[in-house]
Amino acid sequence: MAVNETNRKAPVILIGGIPGVGKSSISGYIARNLGIDLVLSGDYLREFARPILSEENRELLGTSVYEAWQRFGQENEENIRKGFLAQGEVLNKGLNAVLMRAVRNGEPLIVETLYFIPSQFGREVLENVTSLYLYISKKEVNSQRLQEREKYTHYNSPGKRLSDQLDRYRVMMDYSLIECREYGIRAFDNLVYTDTREEIIQYLRALY
Repeated sequence: MAVNETNRKAPVILIGGIPGVGKSSISGYIARNLGIDLVLSGDYLREFARPILSEENRELLGTSVYEAWQRFGQENEENIRKGFLAQGEVLNKGLNAVLMRAVRNGEPLIVETLYFIPSQFGREVLENVTSLYLYISKKEVNSQRLQEREKYTHYNSPGKRLSDQLDRYRVMMDYSLIECREYGIRAFDNLVYTDTREEIIQYLRALY
């Protein structure tokens, strides 16, 4: 049953992670197991936002997140983080509103996003949404999953392009993990997909 009959609290779940860690697959698995009909991808929310943003923000989001460091100078970890945070700040304003609508309406919802930056979410979101973060501790496994994902979830999106940017993405991952520790958000190391998805389902069933 998707909603606990005692308190009628609808599961509103935010899942973060860089490409290749299993966000799409695990979001779908959670949805099927908890009976959640609405699953939103952060990539599609970004595409929706681009045409209607101000010129300044449209320019900011005009590059891929792994190139956003270019606005801040030479390539280094600090500027990769700055680009990630700058793009996230724009997109997470809208995501805050989406999540709070689901909370207010009692609508079960899953959102998965690269821009998992808890400090950019309001207190209401942090207190009322179940947040969790997916990562893969071994870079070579992360790369392999990216190479394979077109077989399962991204049929026309070869993973090599993103795998080539993995060092940059993992700077973002490390930042998100730091914020997870600061905000007490559960992070799951998805080295073994089948084990991780069951661990997450048990974690969520205890909450809902």
